[in-house]
Formats: sequence, C-alpha cells, structure tokens
Amino acid sequence: MTKEEAVKLLILIESVYPNCVFKDETVQQWFQFCSEMDYEKVMTKVKTHIRKSPFPPAIADIAVFPFEENDFPETLQKWMKKGRERMDRERKPNQQNTLPEWLAEYSARKSV
Repeated sequence: MTKEEAVKLLILIESVYPNCVFKDETVQQWFQFCSEMDYEKVMTKVKTHIRKSPFPPAIADIAVFPFEENDFPETLQKWMKKGRERMDRERKPNQQNTLPEWLAEYSARKSV
C-alpha cells in the first residue's frame, strides 16, 4: 500500500469515527505497517469493521499481510500416504487384529 492509500484509509477512519484523531507518530506507524499490506484487502476489512464496531480499528483489527507459501500441506499428504501404505503392508489379508495378552483377559472379545 502506498502512503497516499494509507492516508485515504486514515481519512475514512477519522470521518467515520469523529472522536478519532491520529497523531503524527501514529500516522507514521500506520505508514510503516501499511506499506506491507494490500490496499484493497485492508479497505475491505476496514469497511467490515465499520459496520460491526462503534470503536475505531487498531492496526491489528484490519491488518492483511501477504500469505507465505509453504509446502506443509503437501508434506502432510505424503506422510499420510506413507502411513496408509505401511499399515496396508503390515496388515495381512483376512487377519483379524489380535489383542495383547495383558488386554485379552479383560476383554469380552476372544483373542485369536
């Protein structure tokens, strides 16, 4: 977001919340944080906040930082696939799982 867009954002907030007046230091902080955010996404969150809250938003209320890509979901899928393959390999066809000896004496199911 550019400084001009951040100014538009702050002007909107001040116009909707008349008791809210930003100090110079606050404006500088908003510039710093807003430079990393997407204007349209932040504006959407501001409009949602305005509809829901009688209080001006803090930066945390409207922040939208870029999504960082990672391969965790892909890695998780690989782990799950390997686990299923291992369980299929270890399970013999038509073999019922047997109970451990310590559990068999307490179970209603008979050990095979």
